[in-house]
Amino acid sequence: MTEKIPKIFIQELLERTNIIDLIGNRIILKKMGNNYHALCPFHQEKTPSFVINKAKQFFYCFGCNIYGNSIDFLMKYEGYNFLESIYHLASLHNLKIPYKNLDSYEKKKYLKINILHTILKQVCKIYSQNLFYTSNIHALKYLYHRGINNFIIKKFSLGYASNDQTQIQKFFKKKKINTNISEETGLSTNKLISKKYDRFHQRIIFPIRSQYGKINGFGGRTLNKNLFPKYLNSPETLIFSKKKNLYGIYELYQINPHPPFLIVVEGYLDVISLNQYNIPYVVSIMGTNLSEYQIKSLFQISPNIIFCYDGDKIGQQAHWKSLLSILPYLSDDRTIKFIILPNTEDPNSIIIKEGTQKFLLRIKKSQSFYKFFFNYFMKKIPLNSINSKIKFSKTVIPLIKKIPGKMIRLYLRKILGYKIDFLELEDLNAIISFKHKTLQTKKKIIKRTTMRLLISLILQNPKLVKKISNLEYLKSFHIPGISIFIKLIQYIIQSPQIKIGQLLEYFRDTQHENIFKKLLSWDNMIASNQINQTFLDLLHNLELKEIEYQYNLLILKEKRKGLRLSEKKKIWNFNKMLTSTIQKNK
Repeated sequence: MTEKIPKIFIQELLERTNIIDLIGNRIILKKMGNNYHALCPFHQEKTPSFVINKAKQFFYCFGCNIYGNSIDFLMKYEGYNFLESIYHLASLHNLKIPYKNLDSYEKKKYLKINILHTILKQVCKIYSQNLFYTSNIHALKYLYHRGINNFIIKKFSLGYASNDQTQIQKFFKKKKINTNISEETGLSTNKLISKKYDRFHQRIIFPIRSQYGKINGFGGRTLNKNLFPKYLNSPETLIFSKKKNLYGIYELYQINPHPPFLIVVEGYLDVISLNQYNIPYVVSIMGTNLSEYQIKSLFQISPNIIFCYDGDKIGQQAHWKSLLSILPYLSDDRTIKFIILPNTEDPNSIIIKEGTQKFLLRIKKSQSFYKFFFNYFMKKIPLNSINSKIKFSKTVIPLIKKIPGKMIRLYLRKILGYKIDFLELEDLNAIISFKHKTLQTKKKIIKRTTMRLLISLILQNPKLVKKISNLEYLKSFHIPGISIFIKLIQYIIQSPQIKIGQLLEYFRDTQHENIFKKLLSWDNMIASNQINQTFLDLLHNLELKEIEYQYNLLILKEKRKGLRLSEKKKIWNFNKMLTSTIQKNK
């Protein structure tokens, strides 16, 4: 797939991308010396073994041996394919991808994504302008009545879809946007077979943005009591999936991408009202079903999640559904809590009624995962007999076993033992064990040859090419790997400012990619002040190997045909050089 995008463009993308920012927007990093460290996002661990080097624009985990550049991280972390990673980075830097294959499906797909984002941005402006027209004053008054001021309206780009059911259709016609594209925006709907209408008419509009500010879709709340449903989202499109979005994430990232805690709510107005009252660490899952993608996104933002849904029965059931969904992701460095609101309240209404300080108190007193977990079952199964305690245990234990965090399981086990009067903790421990399936792969050991050591040193320290005084001489060598060694040197000479992350990208999808990745992560155990001399020594060893090769050829020729005088002189010089080297090494 990489042949469809010029390598020079990919190198430019990597040059513009700061890998620290890219990864730091997804996991919490801590600066230690010249590097940044973190708990590895690709395997469970207690001590940080995931290292990112800013100068080299490269990451490596000493625990699971995963490594690479910014593109590799997106592919491994986000599950993107190569082209999706390129598109993501290009979008970050507002660069157009110069595809080589004009007929490629991928090009058409990602050009369409750009078009859709552009259209939604323009439509968002139309909705924003609508809100302040005199004919739509009732919509603005509604927001003011909910306590939302102009600053928050602007911050969240709120708007209004007018009573004209074809306003956006007219916009499509004016801009000459074809029917297929208009449908793929999710802004059109068919009420009659012969005519299209605007999906979001007579509704307050909430743009749903990515963490980088791209509008992926819209949400709408009706102001017409006869218009159903009350809340409406964009349908699934090429750029919008309800399961892959968090409302309010862009606004959160503008303040702090890694807050000390994160509040998760159900609706748009919950997010907006909490922001209005200076509680900005909040996002909405736009409903009550928490997807795997959203769970991972939440923990990317903060390890401390507080759920605050509506106080009615449906909201409380949603709390429990979220808890069940999140159990397999509860490692020991993560916490979840719950704010239980009064039956008739939701986050939006309670913050307006009580104000900031009382809501902060609710956050402080939020119910722990442990209490919420056991209280839920104790309401359903009273512990008043041995049989009920057995039933309670049989219900609780399978859920505890889903949790990967050892300490969390330990505390749950102790609480369970106390509640069912079963104090033989060792027996409980045998029952409650987390079986985490890990893929066991045999590590292929790579032999450390002179050539591989040289390539490894150059990959890790590209400036070493300046130590090579005679490249033409090296080209004459007959040593396995010399051609790729020469190619590597030539590429670095052509791009003297290249970083390791870019260097790695140059060899993607070649026969050398895997071996180069391994050599790049090799620990050569050489002190920094000894690297230059070691490199020169290895070059000398390479030269000796070539001399030895030429010497053996001449010896073989002498046995078969005999040698000319000039060749005899050569063999004598070779012998002298090899003997001298042996004596020096004694």
